[in-house]
Amino acid sequence: MALTLSLPRAWTVTDELVASVPGLEPDELQRLRQRVVSELTPLAAELPEGVRLVLDGYRYRLAVRQPEQCAERAGPFTPSPAACRRAIGVVAVDRCLRRRAVGPADAVAQVLAAGAEDARRSEEGDGSRAPWWARWYAELGPGGRAAVAAEATTWATQLWTALAWDRIPPPVVIGGRHDWWDLPGQRLTLRSRAEVRAQVDRRAVLAVVLSGAPDGTSRSELSFVALVSALAGGARSAPGRVLGLWPAAGQVRVVPVGARALEVAADELLSATATWVDALIEQRGRGT
Repeated sequence: MALTLSLPRAWTVTDELVASVPGLEPDELQRLRQRVVSELTPLAAELPEGVRLVLDGYRYRLAVRQPEQCAERAGPFTPSPAACRRAIGVVAVDRCLRRRAVGPADAVAQVLAAGAEDARRSEEGDGSRAPWWARWYAELGPGGRAAVAAEATTWATQLWTALAWDRIPPPVVIGGRHDWWDLPGQRLTLRSRAEVRAQVDRRAVLAVVLSGAPDGTSRSELSFVALVSALAGGARSAPGRVLGLWPAAGQVRVVPVGARALEVAADELLSATATWVDALIEQRGRGT
């Protein structure tokens, strides 16, 4: 059984997350969606032939913070302890919340053991589906496995102790599916994710864990999460609040989400999309 540990500040942070949220009418969301479609469509039409742009949180952040780097072709993804800590950590926190582990370290150990077993079964061809990180993890030596466990345990502990879980109205979803929205008829997809999802006043509230420390672009990044979630779902699934957690810096930011906030987020989305379209055109021109 998991021990629900929350620091005194966690009560205050949680109360911010679950406070009453502003209303959002279905027609307001419909107008927003129509505007986004009408203004994104001509931008997406300029994408080089055969190129699909998936604008996720990482690419959005890059466009806002370091637009000059968007034109540089990214190298292949390489698994690492830091790269997989969230994927392991969210499952571990969910186990803690469901009282299937005594704490984050125990939960992470369970998740890693299950992943290694899934990788073994998948290799044997029994039809099991292993997490994306599992086969890489299973091939590591003791030192590498210890590094993965340490990173994931730190991440999971930071989230587990950041909130007072018994103050969040159920059901609470940890991790869950990413929010996806495809621009109709175009090669543009928006994607965002949240670590915690709950319902307040019939609207979703989201908590997002980020690395580093908040800065001048943090509100925009949290608003992007809200906008993609609103576009992907309906008025009821549109978040009323997004709470950003920067555990390493001990910082929290709260973004209330009303019609005006979503309009501003749409402006910022258009700018980020234009940055990426220009960058991809430049890449094609260089033949990279």
